[in-house]
Amino acid sequence: MKKTPILIALLAFAVGIVSAQYLLRSSSSAPAAAAGTRVPVVAGQFGGDFTLTQNGKPVKLSDFTGKVAVLYFGYASCPDICPTTLAIISAGLRELSPAELAQVQPVFISVDPERDSGEKLMAYAQHFHPGFTGITGTAAEVQQAARQYGAFFAKAPSNSAMGYTVDHTSNTYLISKDGKFVSILPHDMTPASVATGIRQEL
Repeated sequence: MKKTPILIALLAFAVGIVSAQYLLRSSSSAPAAAAGTRVPVVAGQFGGDFTLTQNGKPVKLSDFTGKVAVLYFGYASCPDICPTTLAIISAGLRELSPAELAQVQPVFISVDPERDSGEKLMAYAQHFHPGFTGITGTAAEVQQAARQYGAFFAKAPSNSAMGYTVDHTSNTYLISKDGKFVSILPHDMTPASVATGIRQEL
C-alpha cells in the first residue's frame, strides 16, 4: 500500500515532463508557423509559371524573377474578404524598408475576368498599394493558374445588384525570387506575418 503514493508521484512527474516538452516544442515552432507553410515548387505538381494578361498584354509569373512575388486571388467586386486581405498585405508591405520593398512584387489575380477589365483591375489593386499589379485572363487561364497553386473559386448566384459573387480561397502566396518555393500565408495572417514571410524569402 505504501508504494501507491510513490507510483502516483512518479506518474505525475512523467506527465509533467512530457507536457513541458510539448509546450517547449510548440513555442519554438510558433515563429515559423506564423510566417507561413513553405512548399517546394515541383513542375506538374505544384506552383510553377503561368501567363495571364494586363490590359491585353501577356504577363508571366516568371517576369518577376529576382523579386519575391506576393500573389492573391480575388476580385474587385468582393464585398469583404478581398478588401480585408489586401489591406493586410498592404500594411505588411509598408513594414518593409525601401530596399526590401524594391525586391517585392505584389500581384492581384482577378478570378472574375468578366467584370474586371485591365484599367479597373489596376485601379482597384493600386488603391491598396501602389506597387500592386492587377492581372487576369480567360476563365480557363485563371482556373489553370489557380489550380497550380491549390486555389479555388466558383461563381455563386446572388440577389444583389451584382448578380453573382465569387466564392474563393483566401490564402496569400509568396513566391521565392527563383520561383522554387512558395510560402502559403493563411487568411488569418497579420501585417507582421506578411512582412516576416517576405523577409524570409529575400
